[in-house]
Amino acid sequence: MITLAEVLASQSMSAAGPELCSNIPGTLQRVVRWVHSSEVLEIAPLLRGGELLLSGGEGLLALPADQQRDYVRSLAGRNIAALALQTAGRDAPLPDGLIAAANESGLPLIELHAVAPFVDIAESVNRRVVNEQADAHLVVDDVSRRIARHITDRGPHLPTILGMVASALGVEVSLAAADGLPLGQAGSVEGGEGSTAVAGIVVGGQLAAQLTLRSPSEDSLVLELAADRLSGIFALALAQSFRPTPAQVAEARLLESVMEGGDGGSVRLLWQQAGLRPEQAAVMAVFRTSGREANFTAVERALRAGGVNAKSHLRDGELAVLFALAPNTARAAREALIAAAREAVRGADVCAAFGPGVAAGFRAHESYVEAREVLRLGAPAGGQVLDAMEFLGRRILGAVHGQAFMDPYVRSSMGELLAWDRKHGTELLKTLVCWLDSGCNTTGSAATLNIERQTMHKRLNKIAELLGGDPRTSGRLFDIHIAAKAAANGVPGGRAAGGPA
Repeated sequence: MITLAEVLASQSMSAAGPELCSNIPGTLQRVVRWVHSSEVLEIAPLLRGGELLLSGGEGLLALPADQQRDYVRSLAGRNIAALALQTAGRDAPLPDGLIAAANESGLPLIELHAVAPFVDIAESVNRRVVNEQADAHLVVDDVSRRIARHITDRGPHLPTILGMVASALGVEVSLAAADGLPLGQAGSVEGGEGSTAVAGIVVGGQLAAQLTLRSPSEDSLVLELAADRLSGIFALALAQSFRPTPAQVAEARLLESVMEGGDGGSVRLLWQQAGLRPEQAAVMAVFRTSGREANFTAVERALRAGGVNAKSHLRDGELAVLFALAPNTARAAREALIAAAREAVRGADVCAAFGPGVAAGFRAHESYVEAREVLRLGAPAGGQVLDAMEFLGRRILGAVHGQAFMDPYVRSSMGELLAWDRKHGTELLKTLVCWLDSGCNTTGSAATLNIERQTMHKRLNKIAELLGGDPRTSGRLFDIHIAAKAAANGVPGGRAAGGPA
């Protein structure tokens, strides 16, 4: 494995005069999985963890302090190795607020005082990473071939297969059923340090078991490769003993039909075959990882803890969960599920989105489509759960075909405000959107914008003047909110008003 200390000591990096600005324990021992350079501020969703991100920093340092903090938090949420900013040519050091945000978020922050040869740094480190990955693939491939041969020749004896994995990789390996009951264990690892990798074993569309590998090494590269590759081998071994019940088969068929948008008649029939009542409402949730296998079992167990009727289906690393709800308490039950999901994924490499509730279960596909779209729009980091109801405005705008339709409404509603922002270099549009998004909470939006309440009141008074009155008493609050969102998101009438809120 390649540590951050080794990268900082390399010739190409040391020539850039690196200075570690943050104070996070274990920084120099962090494993660097890849070196990536980018000036894109929305880069976080594209990262998988373990990257050393190199940046010129001009775009970042030009942002307001609150947006700099958001950028740092988004990177910390992807668990990258470190962020290195080149400040050569700048008179001022990195802002104290940026360094404080890095320390609060647990993101190592490095300042490069000289011009950094980003290409040389990336090539030298990534070449070593690729070589290490190739070696790890050889080891895992060899173990996989031997286990597959054993299954073919002697059958799927789980204790023997677990022992082969533990011996070949020098790890502790355990297998548990979907309900948490142990199926077998081999090898041992002393102490609590090291690394862990988890993979779900899917048989016939059902999560049949969970494979867990533990190693004394802090570098989890081999473990993750092994967990991913061996999950298929263990699925082959379990397939001969795991037989889904009729209820599990019905559940899988129902979820597949819902996900694929089957016709209402088919979904109604499958809904009843899965043991659900025709009058029940429904909501869909979609859980994803940043690219590695994740422990969805713990998430499912937490969501079912309250006795809610949930049906799940794992496909292509994405867990779709259908919740059947009583129609008279569906809204409150949905809110409770979102709260439980947020608690379940906290600190995990799992994100999720809940679609809107639907009054009839056979329309669950609509909720599923919206959950997936919200995941795309929100691009959440690990540990986040999004609520589609908070994206209604953006979804309405997205459903409007052509900006020409919205432009006259934006100009008519926001024209004077946008002109004021352009002429005076102010951020009244951003302030208005933040205030409306907060439910017209003046104190909360002032804190979000990092301004004094008195300043917030002055801005709101000016906004009311430019809009022709207080939006809350105009009878057009929803219309104004939609127009402001459209302006902030780039409808022609709002292009000069600044970026998205």
